[in-house]
Amino acid sequence: MTHDMAKQFWNLYLGMASKDGAHVNMLSPTEDFKARAHAGEFDTLTDDQYYKTEADAEEAASFWDCQPSQMAGIILLNALARTDISDVEIDEIAGILADASVRTDYYTEEQAQECDEAAFNPDLDFSPQSPGSSHTPRSIYNYLNQHIYGQDGAKRAAAMLMYHHLRGNSRNIVMAGATGCGKTEIWRTLSKMYNCIRIINGPQLSCDGWKGSLKISDIFTCETKKLAEHLVLVIDESDKMMEPKVASGGTDYAKMIQNELLKLMDGDTLTFTDEKNRDTKTTINCSGVSVVLCGSFERMLQAKSESSASIGFGRREKKESVVAECTEEDLVQYGNVRREIAGRISQIVTLDTLDADDFEKILESEMSPIQKMEKAHNVSLSIDKESRRKLASDAAKSGMGCRYIRSKLQFMLDEQMFDVPDVDTYSLYYE
Repeated sequence: MTHDMAKQFWNLYLGMASKDGAHVNMLSPTEDFKARAHAGEFDTLTDDQYYKTEADAEEAASFWDCQPSQMAGIILLNALARTDISDVEIDEIAGILADASVRTDYYTEEQAQECDEAAFNPDLDFSPQSPGSSHTPRSIYNYLNQHIYGQDGAKRAAAMLMYHHLRGNSRNIVMAGATGCGKTEIWRTLSKMYNCIRIINGPQLSCDGWKGSLKISDIFTCETKKLAEHLVLVIDESDKMMEPKVASGGTDYAKMIQNELLKLMDGDTLTFTDEKNRDTKTTINCSGVSVVLCGSFERMLQAKSESSASIGFGRREKKESVVAECTEEDLVQYGNVRREIAGRISQIVTLDTLDADDFEKILESEMSPIQKMEKAHNVSLSIDKESRRKLASDAAKSGMGCRYIRSKLQFMLDEQMFDVPDVDTYSLYYE
């Protein structure tokens, strides 16, 4: 492995482990290589360049234990176990971590609050809660309210799903809203409390028997059987996953993915076969699995917005959604969702599109990305009112929402840290 490749690897996986990303499933480099090769990304390479790229991918894939995907934390531990590190180097690394430990407050007010709410966190080996459990819809909602701005209806829907799920009653819901409005962040926040939530990228999913990408079987076989049978499966960008993808032979791969998804939502008992050892089979009872389909569903929301405007709801008071209530038929007509799947959705939640005023309030609130960056870098940050207003306005125009804000804030901080990395206070300006 070259020095540049190795540095890129350690930067990525150490960074993920230090930012609560250890549980994220990562695609094996060989599987990624195959998918990119199939898509034609390497067509311009010479034979030597192609085989070199393939060999590099195979070498890095050794950290994945021959699995098509693996959690980032496990990958990092495998890499550490297989890397030749001398005692002197270990001492140097320990010194760097010790310096970081000295400047880190491990017991923050937020962590103290999490300890006080320890009843929220189920055992790692999931088991449904008893009716007398303290996991009430209100307590789950209150926790979300501390971390997610606005989107009251979506937070309530998520709280109700978790309440029922923890009692062994699975649910399937859709969360539709523009990029950056907080759909996935709701579930990312809940995943810090509940070990049973798995967030996956919908367009990355493929069916068993296909080469490359992440298969539904990978999601379940990476878990203990008990936990696998009680997962909350959050499929991000599910609307893009369902867009027709017709091969030259006429096969619509999107419909095949929906066939697999339908089995989960039906609560079937599924048997997954290990592709490397066809004699090894894993049986999962999916009756306790809940499915959340997150996506922008732009065509559907646009159609419903126009419908609302046409019947007199085009002009709205602040904080009222312009989107009319979406139905199963809307999912079928505008969202490319199979009717059988739409019929198994118990609730369709539409999230408000945040505007410049919303983003400015987020920047001024306790859930501001600025505060999260201060904790991550152990620095104090300030941003003047005019910069906040301009940044909020541009975030609303970008269509990327809070992602735009986080990206720009990090860029501004990096620009200053590049020349002056050792100070503990920075003033950010946005033009």
